[in-house]
Amino acid sequence: MTGTMLDADRSIRMLRSGFGRQVKSEQQSLPAYGFGTSHRDSTGRLYLSPEQAKAMHGNNSQGPVYKSYEAVGPQPESRHTTAPAPGFGTAPRSQKSKHGNYPGPGSYSQEGALGPMKESKRATSPRTVFGQASRETQSKVWLDDELMKTYAGRFSPGPCTYKTPGSLGKQVDSKYTTEPGWVTSTSERFKSKNASADLPGAGSYNVNNNALGKQALSHKKTLPSPKIGTGTRDAFKRVFISKDHEKGAFGEWSPGPVTSQVVNSVGPQTMSVKKTNPSWGFGTSKRSKDYGSDSPGPGSYFA
Repeated sequence: MTGTMLDADRSIRMLRSGFGRQVKSEQQSLPAYGFGTSHRDSTGRLYLSPEQAKAMHGNNSQGPVYKSYEAVGPQPESRHTTAPAPGFGTAPRSQKSKHGNYPGPGSYSQEGALGPMKESKRATSPRTVFGQASRETQSKVWLDDELMKTYAGRFSPGPCTYKTPGSLGKQVDSKYTTEPGWVTSTSERFKSKNASADLPGAGSYNVNNNALGKQALSHKKTLPSPKIGTGTRDAFKRVFISKDHEKGAFGEWSPGPVTSQVVNSVGPQTMSVKKTNPSWGFGTSKRSKDYGSDSPGPGSYFA
């Protein structure tokens, strides 16, 4: 009896309440509601809707606790511009003697109203000066076309002023081509040898510098040389020039009468453009040898 009561007491102690947080995962913890701990002032500042905000207009204002800034002096708000404020300087004056450190009357050089102005706030007025150019220089100034026509040829150089370069030799103007030029060398021949003994005599050189024919020197160009042809006139006339020229010589090279051999149209044709017709001929085989003796003569038959 005592053991049964102890088991019952132990089972009662292991039971969990259905309220609050459930330890077993198979049982769901229901939502729990509690009393809030925030004060009323914080709850009154919650935004619910525009209509509710209009009804509580001014309830959450701070009241007369704002700090107004002056319009004079530095402005902390960026939307307000800080006006310039002049102030008195705090630097001490010169420690030197009061007498003799300041310029007296007439020490300053006052700037005149005429001429270049040194201060940037004053504009320098335009001024005119007398020209230093001579009349000859002034007369060369271009004004207009009609006036310059009256000076035509006045400033042109006279005769024999220009130096005309020659067409031979080096050309100064770039538009003219300088032709190649040859000069005679000035070096001495056979300076260290006996000129009379070492120089070849007349007829020793084989001169092959003829301007006609093939040139042996590479710096000389071999000119084309025409020659008389060896072809006959008959061969030259047969050269084809044009169709009209060929019509003018029509029949000139045709054979004369009785020159060509007429081919018979009967029998074998030698020209391939003509067809050879079939032909029949008489046989040339010999007849039977006993033809006359075997045949019966007249009166041999009994009619």
